[in-house]
Amino acid sequence: MLGLLIAAWLLFALSVVVLHGWIVPRIGEYRPALEAQASKAIGVPVRIGAISALSEGLFPTFELHDVVLHDGLGREALRLARVVASVSPRSLWRFNFEQIYIESPEVDVRRDAMGKLHVAGLDMAADTSGDTRAADWFFSQREFAIKGGTVRWTDETRGVAPLLLTDVTFVVRNSTRRHALRLDATPPEGWGQRFTMRGQFRQPLLSAHNGKWQTWDGQLYADFPHMDVTRLGAYVSLDARIREGNGALRLWADVNDGQVQGGAVDLALSRVDAALGEKLEPLVLRDVTGRLAGEMNDETFSFATTDLQFIAADSTRWPGGNLSFRRTPAKGRLGSERGEVRADRLDLGALAQIASRLPLDDVSHRALATFALRGLVERIEASWQGPLAKPEKYQARGRVSGLAIASQAAEPAPVRPPSPRGTNVPAAVPTGTPGVRGATVVFDATQAGGTADVAILKGALEFPGVFEEPVVPIDQLSGKLAWKLDGSGTQVQVTGLRFSNADTQGEAKAEWRTSDPATSRSRGRYPGVLDLQGQLTKADGTRVFRYLPLVIPKTTRDYVRDSVNKGTAPTVDFKVRGDLYDVPFMDPKQGDFRIAAKVADVTYAYVPPAPGAPPAADAWPALTGLSGELIFERAGMQVRNARGHLVGMQGIEVTKADAEIADMSHAAPLLKIDGLAKGPLPSMIKAAGTIVGGATGEAIARARATGNADYKVRLELPLEAMEKFKLQTSVLLTDNELQPVPEAPAFLQARGTLSFTESGFTLAGLQARMAGGEVKVEGHGRYGGNNGSELVFKAQGTATAEGLRGMREVSWLSRLAKRTSGSTPYAGAFSLRDGVAEFSLTSSLQGLALELPAPLIKPAADAMALRLEKKLLPRASPTAPARDELQVDLGKLASIRYQRDISGSEPKVINGAIGVGLDGAESAVPPARGVLANIRLARFDVDAWKSVFSEATGAQPEALNASAEEEASGYLPTLVVVRAQELVLSRRKLQNVVLGGSREGAVWRANIDASDLNGYAEYRQSHDGRLYARLARLRIAPSEATEVESLLDEQPGTLPALDIVVDDFELFNRHLGRAEINAVNLGGASREWRLNKLALLTPEASFTAEGNWAALPATATPGRRMDARLTNMRFTMDITDVGLLLNRFNMKDVVRRGHGRLEGEVNWRGSPFSLDYPSLGGKLHIDVETGQFLKADPGLAKLLGVLSLQALPRRLTLDFRDIFSQGFQFDFIRGDAKISEGTASTNNLQMKGVNAAVLMEGTANIVRETQSLHVVVVPEISAGTAALAATVINPAIGLAAFLAQAALSKPLSAAATQEFQIDGTWADPKITKVPRRGAQEVKQ
Repeated sequence: MLGLLIAAWLLFALSVVVLHGWIVPRIGEYRPALEAQASKAIGVPVRIGAISALSEGLFPTFELHDVVLHDGLGREALRLARVVASVSPRSLWRFNFEQIYIESPEVDVRRDAMGKLHVAGLDMAADTSGDTRAADWFFSQREFAIKGGTVRWTDETRGVAPLLLTDVTFVVRNSTRRHALRLDATPPEGWGQRFTMRGQFRQPLLSAHNGKWQTWDGQLYADFPHMDVTRLGAYVSLDARIREGNGALRLWADVNDGQVQGGAVDLALSRVDAALGEKLEPLVLRDVTGRLAGEMNDETFSFATTDLQFIAADSTRWPGGNLSFRRTPAKGRLGSERGEVRADRLDLGALAQIASRLPLDDVSHRALATFALRGLVERIEASWQGPLAKPEKYQARGRVSGLAIASQAAEPAPVRPPSPRGTNVPAAVPTGTPGVRGATVVFDATQAGGTADVAILKGALEFPGVFEEPVVPIDQLSGKLAWKLDGSGTQVQVTGLRFSNADTQGEAKAEWRTSDPATSRSRGRYPGVLDLQGQLTKADGTRVFRYLPLVIPKTTRDYVRDSVNKGTAPTVDFKVRGDLYDVPFMDPKQGDFRIAAKVADVTYAYVPPAPGAPPAADAWPALTGLSGELIFERAGMQVRNARGHLVGMQGIEVTKADAEIADMSHAAPLLKIDGLAKGPLPSMIKAAGTIVGGATGEAIARARATGNADYKVRLELPLEAMEKFKLQTSVLLTDNELQPVPEAPAFLQARGTLSFTESGFTLAGLQARMAGGEVKVEGHGRYGGNNGSELVFKAQGTATAEGLRGMREVSWLSRLAKRTSGSTPYAGAFSLRDGVAEFSLTSSLQGLALELPAPLIKPAADAMALRLEKKLLPRASPTAPARDELQVDLGKLASIRYQRDISGSEPKVINGAIGVGLDGAESAVPPARGVLANIRLARFDVDAWKSVFSEATGAQPEALNASAEEEASGYLPTLVVVRAQELVLSRRKLQNVVLGGSREGAVWRANIDASDLNGYAEYRQSHDGRLYARLARLRIAPSEATEVESLLDEQPGTLPALDIVVDDFELFNRHLGRAEINAVNLGGASREWRLNKLALLTPEASFTAEGNWAALPATATPGRRMDARLTNMRFTMDITDVGLLLNRFNMKDVVRRGHGRLEGEVNWRGSPFSLDYPSLGGKLHIDVETGQFLKADPGLAKLLGVLSLQALPRRLTLDFRDIFSQGFQFDFIRGDAKISEGTASTNNLQMKGVNAAVLMEGTANIVRETQSLHVVVVPEISAGTAALAATVINPAIGLAAFLAQAALSKPLSAAATQEFQIDGTWADPKITKVPRRGAQEVKQ
């Protein structure tokens, strides 16, 4: 033994000597051999740039430079700038290195296209032959260390850019069976912070290959202080599309046979956004912290969370709950699957949201989407035995708050068998699984049953297939549930149930169980049998519809929704008992369905408007303020003993009303309403009109009434076709006023019964007052339909004048009644067919006085048979326009006939005839077109009859004259024959008149012969009218002066344009010869009537004038009347014989001979033919020659007498008698005068005779007939005075200045010239001689 030991040490010493003495000095010579040996050992080509050895210790150290490893394709896989390898006796014994230290290596880690991993060209995966030489060599080295390395990761299966890890420190320590690894590296910029990975593994005991890591067991740990997982997804298969993920991770993984079978991870992620499947929504989480742990092997599967917290995408915060789940699969035939779950603070919504984004199976995803679980599991403990989908035994207890489970729609229900009652019961509505929101549940359940305390606060229940609005909001609900499970049968009991929401509040109890398929008509166990009883202490009537089950047709449910607009129920009792498949239990044997409510303040629109439509003006009036009993029993609805009012019908009180829908489930449900009411008749008529609607309703609504009445109404409304309603209404009248149609007179103090239906009405035994007297009326009416509309009334009674005047419905009669007094009996009838009115009225008129123009005037005691009739004439053909006839007969005195076309909006007269005063041999026959008037009277007052026509038609006479477009024009004659001893026309009276005339549109034409008139006249109605006349003679007598002046004093707006020529014109017994007048009415703001021409022609003179008649300017006369008008006239009179002209105007022997001209402009206030002296103004110029003033009384000629100076001899003792006493003979008279407010003034009047000359100035007041004149008389005409007398005096300087100039140039003899002052009146002038002034005074 000792020898062996000595031999070993000797061998060891020899080795050291050989190593240091032989190998170390010659190490470089061994480089090719080392490359070959290394290539063979590693399995890849190895190239060594240089090799050296150091012998500083017992064992040398070898240092290699530029060591390069190539992969199978000759590519450089690893470059080692410096490799230091040391050996030890142990390593020498095993033919490996004690330590390999590599500095700043560049390692290529590659996964080839076949998925094999290569590290520095070394194949790290065993091939099919089991060759693991490279891995075995690597994991056989005692220690392998890398510092400052660079690792390039290339993945040829992905085709991405290489990944570079820098500052890599990698240490591997290997022993016989154990392997320890550590990697520290810095990822590329943007990937995160420097990370660490560590592993502790052991290989199997009998393993001969150190590098076969697929058989290792151990643990792997990784620490990533911060990393961006998004980038990692391009290089590592994560089974996810990571769009965003960053934060810190710590990972522990348990490895068994090279496979991870469990582990844990600590999370501190700021954000995760990843899609874990192609068809899955991305999982987005924020602020993820906590620990996840799990284990999965053949023995068990477990999963747990600890203090896991995060914020989901919808901002839902996971509360940091804990979850523990363990499932042990079945083993062998006798074993069964077992499992348990424990959890607290689990947010079901967040959990479901995350689970929906996990790669689970389709069944799980559908369940998650279907049930949409929400809520917080505060605590839960559950265990089960058997398959999880259908456990044999289970037990669960816990508390869940805010629980929400989505409801599930049911499968279509089987076809319901025919109803034994034969009604149209709708098909069964499939009911689904109820849902809940906002519930807090404390439960304890097993496979045999359980209990639960349920509370809901601000949540909801959902009943699919039960209500049209399946979600029922719940403000508050509490109750206890207990259930039993027995095979396929289930029983549920609810006690202490209290609930409230915005619609209702109450309490109930219920029992429910599954149906017996053998006895249930559903042929199944669902929807089950329910026994529900309860009471509501508050209910909103407007929400009743939403609790009607879907088994009731939608039309009916919509009707309840739209008809109940307001109302409350303080007490509601409800009961549902029976198989829910049979709801609403049409057969009482099947069960009970009853809801009874005491309602108050209900608004019930029994005929609701269309949904979404605004309230229409013709909508049915709703009932409001109703109180009564509302009952839903089985499929029926009833309203009993209701009281209230009608909306919009002020004063109508419903004293009792019952309504019923016998079968709401019927395909055509029928609403029946019976009611009693009282109140104002106008309101009820309005209600009836809106109820009936259409043409019928419009006809009813046209009726007018006053007073209160009692009503009885029965209404049947098919809800599917409300326009096909049936209506029966009776109205008890008690002293009411009633007007069935506007065209008919009103009945006052009406007593009787008026009955309405949907198609018409009847009026029997009605007693009333009409037209001022008592009347008995019978009537009936029909509204629309195939036979058209019809209203018929017959009446018999007494009419008074005052009552007739009040009949505005027959407007022309009420207007004519203003000319009547007294009363008379009558019989009448009125009918209205298809909108066309007919009536007739007969009376003797005895007792009624008529004040119409002659001859239709009579005292009350006289009888005069009256017949008024308006009737519809038969059509000549079906397409012919409709016609009617108006007829008025008054005994034998007068008859009027009109035929009218009534097919348009306004009636139009076709023809007519008016006969007045005709004897038996004459008659008025209507022409084919137009109206004939044949009048034969002793006196015919056209103005009076025109007024009568105007009153009857409602148009003023001025309007009739002004426009042919007035409605009354059609009733006026187009042919006129008048024979009258006296005719009154435009206030003129014509005697012995024979007139034949015609009217064509707006033009009247007539040939007329009378005592004072003969000729042709034409009057054209236009804006102001136009009168054209050519008369042989026209005489206006003095007795007619007042009428003519009154006519002309009217406002000019009523005067027509004039174009008149009279060959022999006599005015006030003065023959004025030929007269021509042309004038027009210009109207406008000034309302001007312009006289274009006024011409009078006599043998002695011709007179022409023009002017106008218009409103005074606003500033003309302060305080004037607003209708004041001014006449302006410019005239010229050429006179051939002044004396004869004055004689024509009854001023005889005032002037002899004389010819000349008088012209000027004058104006006065008033009409052109009514001279107003006080307002007279203007200016005149006279120039008359060769005449003589004769001796005459100045009073006859007034001012002319003054001017003749005949009074001078009687007033003065001067010797002028030979000149003036017999009249002054003149050569000329000339001068100018101005007139202002009726006062004429002159300062240059000259008269020159053979023996004398007279110069005159001063004023004459025409109104007062006074004067103030300064007269200068030159009795002898000498050579000096002749020039003075003949010189024309300029009115600008006047007489005084003229005389002064003459006196200075040629002084006059004081004895020859005299001056006088004439004052006083024209009839008695006062003459005073004025002393003469000397020449010096005149000069001064």
